Amino acid sequence: MSVSALAILGVAAVVIVALALARPVKWPARRPRRIGRPTMRTLDAYEREQYVALWAGVQEQFVDSPATAVARASELLDRLADERGVPSGSPERRLRALSTLFPARADSARQLYKARAAAATGDASAESLRQALVAGRALFEELVTADPHHRASSVTAPRRSTWGRRTRVRPTAHRTQT
Repeated sequence: MSVSALAILGVAAVVIVALALARPVKWPARRPRRIGRPTMRTLDAYEREQYVALWAGVQEQFVDSPATAVARASELLDRLADERGVPSGSPERRLRALSTLFPARADSARQLYKARAAAATGDASAESLRQALVAGRALFEELVTADPHHRASSVTAPRRSTWGRRTRVRPTAHRTQT
């Protein structure tokens, strides 16, 4: 055998021994998703009516005190989200959860939070507060009426039009002749 062949065999033997004696590599566990798909609790009719009445009071209050009405609307949305089981802890976590559940209304809560902060410092105009309250109302309606057993995309997705398409009529399984 040649010297180069012996060198290759020696290196291969060293690699095999090193692999055999090495400790197994322990890979870190996969990190769980933080939000995932939050599960929402169903509101009964009485609870739904209470929240709708509270929202009507917030809207009535807007005429006299827009800043206070926006703050109350934000608090009401937080309370409703807690009641429905939307994760909380921090405003950012709540916003991520709401955007997961209601992608079409993801900006509504953010706009309401910003308006509330601006109103607290006195930097908000009545028009910006009105727009935030209107956006908040759209999210409120989604939270009050959403079915927890359906995905958020099925709640907010528009229906496809079937106009102009041919539809196949299935024959009934049991026809009786008279």
